[in-house]
Amino acid sequence: MPLVEALQSFEHGGARRRFNRFTVSEPVARDLATRGLVRIIDDRPPQAAGTPLSASPAAPASPRTTAKKPGRGAAKAAGEPLL
Repeated sequence: MPLVEALQSFEHGGARRRFNRFTVSEPVARDLATRGLVRIIDDRPPQAAGTPLSASPAAPASPRTTAKKPGRGAAKAAGEPLL
């Protein structure tokens, strides 16, 4: 749906004042523009649902890493060498 801006005050689905911006269907936007009531600001087609906003794919989430408790047995003393 195109975004339009009112060039003067008029009634269309309620009061539309000068410089108010609102969206209407394409045929209504063309009709109001030909009558000199609005100017079409944004005439881009709407984005299809589910399509990404950018061309780059989303990066995968990194796995969550947490500190783990030692397994079986008691904690090693600080002075013991590792095997």
